[in-house]
Amino acid sequence: MDIQFENWQMSLLAQVQQRVGVSMKPFSTDGCSGGLSLGWRNIAEGFPAFAESFGDHPLWEACCVEHDRAYWRGETQNGYEQRLNADKNLKQCVIAFGQTHSQMYAEQFALDKATIETQFTITANMMYAAVRIGGKPCSFLPWRWGYGWPHCFGMSTNPDE
Repeated sequence: MDIQFENWQMSLLAQVQQRVGVSMKPFSTDGCSGGLSLGWRNIAEGFPAFAESFGDHPLWEACCVEHDRAYWRGETQNGYEQRLNADKNLKQCVIAFGQTHSQMYAEQFALDKATIETQFTITANMMYAAVRIGGKPCSFLPWRWGYGWPHCFGMSTNPDE
């Protein structure tokens, strides 16, 4: 049922994309959506030791920006699969970041590599769940699939049409 509903939403987005005179907005990103990057920056501003250890942006923010590029474009041809792949790629990117940097963080924080990698995997899984729930096309959210295009408001609301 979820696939059917999302495919219907993809068809609404495709209608928007095919409208005469409609074009995409220039690419923009908030880093890691849902307040993750914003919250990270706020913590870094308030706690200099946090910023010194972890920086003022999420360590894996490049993964989020790449994910945002796919969401901004909002491809509708095989859209469900494309969004699913973008979300899986985000998850894998965060996990890979953790694996690549686990030795450095293990030494820095006197933890073992497995603990570091587990925490990155937990983070990646939480991010994956969040984008699967909150990233559907034609939602009211600013980080929806196809956010580079105008909202789908005013398109057919009958999933059988």
